[in-house]
Amino acid sequence: MIRLSFVVDNISTVLQVYNQIRIQRGDAVGGPFTTVSGLGPIDLNSGQTSYMVIDEHGTASDWYQSQYYSTSTGGQSSWSDPVLGDVGDLFYNPLYPDEVNYGTSQKLVIDRIRKLIGDPIGLNREYGEDAASSIHPDGKTYEMDEKGYPVSVFMNGQSYNDSTNPTVNGYRYLIFNDFIDTTSVVCSGTKTIEYGVDIWAYTFRWSDRQLAEAYDSCPPPPGLSTATASAESYMLYTAITLLGSENFHDAIEDGSDVSDEGSRYSPAPGFSFRKTLIDDLNKKLDDVVKSLILGGISGIRLD
Repeated sequence: MIRLSFVVDNISTVLQVYNQIRIQRGDAVGGPFTTVSGLGPIDLNSGQTSYMVIDEHGTASDWYQSQYYSTSTGGQSSWSDPVLGDVGDLFYNPLYPDEVNYGTSQKLVIDRIRKLIGDPIGLNREYGEDAASSIHPDGKTYEMDEKGYPVSVFMNGQSYNDSTNPTVNGYRYLIFNDFIDTTSVVCSGTKTIEYGVDIWAYTFRWSDRQLAEAYDSCPPPPGLSTATASAESYMLYTAITLLGSENFHDAIEDGSDVSDEGSRYSPAPGFSFRKTLIDDLNKKLDDVVKSLILGGISGIRLD
């Protein structure tokens, strides 16, 4: 799923000649490009400079080109240079700023590591009277049910779209500059409308920033150097390191069997599955390291 954004700064001038943006998709920077059903055209409107369209079936390796077009005259501009789109999010109208604005290449690395460690992005909503109970006694702190990062924050009908209000602490606490411990309820006929808490948030075990920082600080895998290590080897080694630290944390925090008269809890199956995953990643990394080492051999000496 790919999101395409267009900015037409000189919209009044463009509208004098054209009234649409047409889009084509290709699987390589050199094409061939074809028109895809449902991907545009985009109608241009007076005074509107920003436009966005979602390619539901697009992938991070697809390329896009666009042109202006006139439905009345058939006139068209030249095609733009091919570009990669942005990887689409689960929530298409975010109001709260991203923690970090990553480019397409960085996003590809982050998404690849997510797949390796089994940490897909989820989407959670907290709203209504039950959610209001998560406001701390100080009246300015909201505790989310799950670890995550907000993409839309409404409190008492007010939208918050500034990363300094609220600030996100530990991917669990939203700290506001003003008091949020009051709620309003409006009755419309027989329906009650809540104007209290309404928060959408991405959920994960590791945030995009944490994954990017782990990748950026990852040393070359054993047997390789900064000159010989590939991006895939770094991503595999990063995934192994993250899962290992997760195993260590869980063993300290939740590593004991718990039993009572009616039930029994054991973390052993989870640890076992994670070890299997780490062993599989280590094997893949070994294969990559061997291929990179052998690829650097230019000849064979015979004694």
